Amino acid sequence: MGKKHFNKKNGGGNGGSRKPSGWLEITRENENLENYYKEQAIIDPSEWDKFKVACQSDLPVTFRLTGSKKHAIEVRDSMEKNYFPELKGLKWEGEPVPEPKPLAFYPDNLGWQVNVAKQVIRKNKPFARFQRFLVVETDVGNISRQEAVSMIPPLLLDVEPQHAVLDMCAAPGSKTAQLIEALHSGPSNPTGFVMANDSDYKRSHMLIHQVKRLNSANMIVTNHDAQMFPKIKTGDNEYLKFDRVLCDVPCSGDGTMRKNINVWKDWTVGNGLGLHPTQVNILARGVQLLKHGGRLVYSTCSMNPIENEAVVAEVLRQYKDVLSLVDVSDRLPGLIRSPGISSWKVQTKDKAWRQRGEAGLARSLFSPDQDEADQFHLERTLRVYPHQQDTGGFYIAVFEKKAVDEQPSKKRAIEENGETVSDDQPEKKIKTDESETGAELVESAVPTPHPIPESEEKPNVVDGESVPSTEQEQSAGDSSTPKKEKLPRDANEEPFRFVADNHPTVNGCWDFYGISPEFPKNSILVRNETGEPVRTMYYVAPILRPILELNNAIKFVHAGIKMFAQQKNEGNCKWRVQSEGIELLYPYVSESRVVEATGLDTLKVLCQNSFPRFKDLETLDNKLKEQVEKVTEGCLFLRVPRENGLESLIFPMWRGKSSVNIMLPKQDTQEVLHRFFGIENLKETKQKSVPAVAVPSAGAETATPEVEEPTAATDAAAPSA
Repeated sequence: MGKKHFNKKNGGGNGGSRKPSGWLEITRENENLENYYKEQAIIDPSEWDKFKVACQSDLPVTFRLTGSKKHAIEVRDSMEKNYFPELKGLKWEGEPVPEPKPLAFYPDNLGWQVNVAKQVIRKNKPFARFQRFLVVETDVGNISRQEAVSMIPPLLLDVEPQHAVLDMCAAPGSKTAQLIEALHSGPSNPTGFVMANDSDYKRSHMLIHQVKRLNSANMIVTNHDAQMFPKIKTGDNEYLKFDRVLCDVPCSGDGTMRKNINVWKDWTVGNGLGLHPTQVNILARGVQLLKHGGRLVYSTCSMNPIENEAVVAEVLRQYKDVLSLVDVSDRLPGLIRSPGISSWKVQTKDKAWRQRGEAGLARSLFSPDQDEADQFHLERTLRVYPHQQDTGGFYIAVFEKKAVDEQPSKKRAIEENGETVSDDQPEKKIKTDESETGAELVESAVPTPHPIPESEEKPNVVDGESVPSTEQEQSAGDSSTPKKEKLPRDANEEPFRFVADNHPTVNGCWDFYGISPEFPKNSILVRNETGEPVRTMYYVAPILRPILELNNAIKFVHAGIKMFAQQKNEGNCKWRVQSEGIELLYPYVSESRVVEATGLDTLKVLCQNSFPRFKDLETLDNKLKEQVEKVTEGCLFLRVPRENGLESLIFPMWRGKSSVNIMLPKQDTQEVLHRFFGIENLKETKQKSVPAVAVPSAGAETATPEVEEPTAATDAAAPSA
């Protein structure tokens, strides 16, 4: 198991070939890494061989079912019923093929593991069919590929629908998606929100792509260095504090060696030493932004105590009066974990083991003394090792900030409307952004640890990034010393402007769709300088409005969901409902714009045919035809009832002069046909002869076709489940 080829993408069993450069061999051995962790004694000697073998083996594929709990359980049940029976008792070359199995610690069997070789999946028909299901459901966002240990931090954060949540280093967003799902876990729309931040502008857009499919109006994305994340105004002399904060910080990533085999050749002791100050700074800033009584989770995909317990101990040292570790040993009972450690050693790049007090080495690198160890309870943190449950390596610490009345009366380390100032650290004020005129000065009381020796400051490049991130999920742009942030040239080029609730365009939409006054009319915004509705109107949860309006210096990248898009429609409302917002808006619209199919058979035909005429509907679903003929041209809500108590499906549908069209993109159409009707290959739809009439464009907001095109509009579907 000492050597491993890179997986081929274009060659192998199909007769293809690859260039020699794709066949580089990497030996899964690193003497320095092995000696370092043996010296740290993080693994019992009796388990070392098992630990090493696990580290050298490939990581199983893991995924989780996403979305609202009801919807995720429905997809899970479909998977177990339609695919798993065929995967039982299979053999490949005489050996049993492992069946997919649920992750023992993930609630409701919504997390799964598949440990099957790629050649089996390609050549075994039942597994190939199952893989097709995974691909289709992943394309529409019902399944998220995510490392098992990466799923743990959001579960321990205990997010509730009313919470204000900050994900400090969020890209590309798999954990953020979990936070959003937890926020929407209640029976009604949440009153809280998730703010997802990343220091890299391009990666923040990867984040948007990942979480946008959840269609949450309670999500906002920012682009700031987490070490000096700015204060956020919510009113006069009022600043936002978060109920929950996730600090999944940039790290050396040696816990990912099973999937990122470059770790074996690139690992050095300097990686963790160089990242330690950045990690302390991010965690300290997270503590400052945390509300009293709130919870914070710190995590890395490293096994190095310099990046884990040393960081946790230093922040506990700085905020000992208000911060403590939470004992979560009773949480996630199916998770096998080891306790955190209170004693470790410090090695520098010259391979010398150093002692506390040596010149040039920060105190924060070293183990706490006995009094501190008794106070900190580092054993309450979690270490997850590859050999325990066939996962990657991971570290998690759960903090709680004392409620206000629990603080010492002598001095409050953190004021409600101010920033933390430690006893021995002065405040530092830095500008959030020099390029923005009038950008307010924000207080950054982030303590800077003592310097690391220059030879240790720059960790080796891992996976092409100078600051590797947890599962390659965090921005690599954070440096060990906070620097002034420079706004990317293309950032904030489309500002957020709220539309007056008495604007004629807004009133027109409310009248046409019969939207209830209970739906917040003052939460509609546009993305342009004029503030006038031109192409698209967005909707954000009411709690986000003051945040967007009062913080011009904050670099907002994304907020809310698309609700209306302009569409030429003579004589009627020129704005159609976007499928991103259809599930949210549906409970508030008048039944006059809702039509109901008799069942799933109608949905099947609508997905397989573009623009069926009214006369075609007569034999298919005459009840639907009669409903459609009674309403005016424009956007409709198509409701598809289901049996056995399952919630109805809701889709946007266009009503033309003499035809209709369900507005689904190809991947959503494919998913509907695949999951509900077992149709695995989407065939080309037959082109219908249709009259000239304005209909929604095929995905482009700027274009307005004058004829009904044979392709469906590329809005996404919005099941009500």
